[in-house]
Order: sequence, then C-alpha cells, then structure tokens
Amino acid sequence: MDDRNLVAVAEQAAATSRVVVGPIAGCTVKGDDGRVFRGCLLEYEESNLNQDPIANGIAAGRAEGMRRVARIGYYSPTGGELPSIPRLTLLRLRELAVPGMEIIFSPGTGDRVERTLDGLLAEAGLA
Repeated sequence: MDDRNLVAVAEQAAATSRVVVGPIAGCTVKGDDGRVFRGCLLEYEESNLNQDPIANGIAAGRAEGMRRVARIGYYSPTGGELPSIPRLTLLRLRELAVPGMEIIFSPGTGDRVERTLDGLLAEAGLA
C-alpha cells in the first residue's frame, strides 16, 4: 500500500471516531509484513479513558500477529496543524517500529507531511 492509500484508509477510519471535544482522527498502521490495520480516535467524558488512533491501530495489528510497525498514515482535519501523538503512544512505537519508520500526516488541507519517529521522539524529549 502506497502513502496516498495509507492516508485515504486513515481518513475512512477517522469516520468511525467517537469525539467529545476534538476533531475526528484515524490512522492506518502498516506492519512489516505488509498487512494494514486501522485505528480511530475514541474520546469519552472522562478524558483519561480516551484512546488515540495509533494506539488502536497498533492493538488491532498486535491482536492479528503483527510484530513491527513499518509505516503509519494519520488523518485528522485540523486545518493545517499536525495532530499530536500522546507520549505513551510514542513510547510504544519506539519499541515496535522498524528503524527509520515514518508517519505520514494529513491535516485535512490536501497536504501530506512526513515525519520520522526519531524526530517526533526527539521533539517529545524521548530520544
């Protein structure tokens, strides 16, 4: 699956989001074996119960035997600002991602922005 399709499937996954305050969000997690898994944002009245789309996609993949994350497409119509990835999800990715893994963000403007996991970890002070 190419990057354009990763983002398109992430957009479909976002449609299943349950949101209370934020914009919808969805992702496509591509495993190192080529299989893809979808995740969506789930928000609840008690915000500590919220589940981000990447964590959901990873969980779906792990339940089906995915070992490593090769690439992620992430869609959220934020109007240009890239959505943030929770610290715990970045830590999970650090453990499960193949070296050099990238996330392709689509903020709903038609643009796609590629960011390396290493760069995101450094920005979060987790490198």
